[in-house]
Amino acid sequence: MASITTSVGPLDVQSIVSQLMSIESRPLAQSQNRVSNYQSQLSSIGQISSALSALQTSVTAMASGSFLQQFQVTSTDNTIATASATSVGVAGNYALNVTQLAQPRQLVFDQTSGGQAITDQNAALAGAPSALSFTVNGATSTVQLGQNGSTISLSSIADNINSAGIGVNASVVQYNNHYSLVLASSQSGPANAFSISAGGSDSGGTSGNTLAGLGQSSAAASESAAAQDALLTVNGVNVSSSSNTLSNVINGASVNLNKLGQVTLNMSQNTTNVTSTLQSFVSAYNQVISASNSALGGSMKNNSDVIGLQEQLAGLLSTPVSGVDASSSYAYLAQVGITQQADGTLKLDSSAFITALNANPGAVANLFGNAKNNGYANTFNTAINNLLGTNGMITTEQGDINTKISDENNLQSQLNNQLANEKSSLLNQYTTLNSELSAMQQSTSSLANLLA
Repeated sequence: MASITTSVGPLDVQSIVSQLMSIESRPLAQSQNRVSNYQSQLSSIGQISSALSALQTSVTAMASGSFLQQFQVTSTDNTIATASATSVGVAGNYALNVTQLAQPRQLVFDQTSGGQAITDQNAALAGAPSALSFTVNGATSTVQLGQNGSTISLSSIADNINSAGIGVNASVVQYNNHYSLVLASSQSGPANAFSISAGGSDSGGTSGNTLAGLGQSSAAASESAAAQDALLTVNGVNVSSSSNTLSNVINGASVNLNKLGQVTLNMSQNTTNVTSTLQSFVSAYNQVISASNSALGGSMKNNSDVIGLQEQLAGLLSTPVSGVDASSSYAYLAQVGITQQADGTLKLDSSAFITALNANPGAVANLFGNAKNNGYANTFNTAINNLLGTNGMITTEQGDINTKISDENNLQSQLNNQLANEKSSLLNQYTTLNSELSAMQQSTSSLANLLA
């Protein structure tokens, strides 16, 4: 008799269930892809938001129009005098003839009361006064030198004077193994000169440049430098100053005198800084266009809000400053060298801008910021505030996307639960089927053996 054969064997349950679950999981994968796309949209909106904030920073710098009033000062001889612009100035040349530099009064003490050179700055000084009185600008202050029985030395005298903060600086100078005490006014000029008198148990004399003679007059031989004011002429006008730094001789500039001589300072508008400020605005605007173009070319293709943003910015550029006649003044940025290109970006022609600025600086300033708050800096600032505000396009778009992500996350949670139940059910079904097939195979094998 013919034998009975069968090809039915145990099933690969895991493989079958895995293939079935890959089909069942398609809705979950689709949801995950949507979340990934939404996250890309959030990133794009974030980049646009950052670009708008940078643009707002740049227009804020131009809102008052004061950025146009930046000046610089150059010197024909920096060794004689240098200067820096501090505020709005008056352009022009300023001829300086420096005939005297300001200096503080300076006294030097380099001998003991016995006429001996001082070889140890920390050694006790015999005959030194226990206190000194200093008079500066009519105010007298007393400095104790030997407090609580401490040693009075060159170093301690200097330390006590400096700690008192009375407008006199003290230092100890070493030369050829000898030490000297040097006293100098904290500020230069006769008005800040000091006089001193010895107090306490001074047992020494008052002559020469000895430490016992600290009470000498300003004409004493130990005066190494007399206090004096700076003397100069500025465009022929006599000027004196107690300091070598002058802030009131050239409007909008601080002048530093370095040595005697003649020098010319030129104050002019700092067009480099002005155009740099404008270029920052142009670059920031272009970054907004770049960020929005990237969004439209990627995850936010054809997004009406992003398209509307670009149209709004372009509309600001094409709108003139209200109340200004473009035929007789500057009403558009394009009139001063800031033009929109075919791709929507801006370009700055620095030469054209400087020409416009020199021709009519007031009109250029009005173009960016004015009392009516309708200059381009003002209108851009208002528009960006609206875009970034609580109910603005950026905030609304971010909120909508986050809501979609939240909804998808909830959906994925449900799908994961359903898939887990489905997988468990399929495993049970195919495991049972596998057992039944195995039993059937055994029965068939037994029958075949009986018929053999």
